[in-house]
Amino acid sequence: MNYPGGKGGVYQRLINLMPPHEVYIETHLGGGAVIRNKKPAKQNIGIEIDPNTIKMWTKTPSKIDFELIHGDAIHYLESHHFTGKELVYCDPPYLRKVRKKHYPIFRYEYTTEQHEKLLEVIKSLPCMVMISGYESSLYKKSLKGWHTYSFQAASHHGIATEWIWMNYPPPVELHDYRYLGDNFRERERITKRTKNWVARLKKIPVLEKNALLYALNSLNGMN
Repeated sequence: MNYPGGKGGVYQRLINLMPPHEVYIETHLGGGAVIRNKKPAKQNIGIEIDPNTIKMWTKTPSKIDFELIHGDAIHYLESHHFTGKELVYCDPPYLRKVRKKHYPIFRYEYTTEQHEKLLEVIKSLPCMVMISGYESSLYKKSLKGWHTYSFQAASHHGIATEWIWMNYPPPVELHDYRYLGDNFRERERITKRTKNWVARLKKIPVLEKNALLYALNSLNGMN
């Protein structure tokens, strides 16, 4: 599903930044590349304000396995009852002044004031939050102290540097390990190595296997 500003080419990097969570909320859904490709949580919610995009989702032949909400992301985040078990991922229309081309590309663009309000709201949420954007003085100042991750990605106007801000440290445990690695070759290497280890473990006697698993769990407990 192609969509302006969509994450179809980089969803693996984003999923690799997501710790375990029970509720997944993706605001500014658009084409929903992340929610479509990540391992589902117990509850999954996608929020989109554009009625045309909502129609696109409801007419798609594939099954929608998440709660699709037609509404404003800021209003939803302000009114939702959070328990602390959520992971919120925000991918709003990027600040126009830091894009290579400043003209609008979305039916529902974001003003600077809307960005300021969104940042104010996500800083108040009692759960894990990550947000995408281009580097800007507004985001640097507003999200000072948040952890960041950046990478090069293709955009409509060439290569750009994507930034991710997180209100939690880089995860040592992931919700979904299927895309581990920074690129296709690295992901293939990790997948192959994992399959080889699983095949070897299946051949080991059960007590020896349990001893190895116990040692690995003990090692994790030292972190």
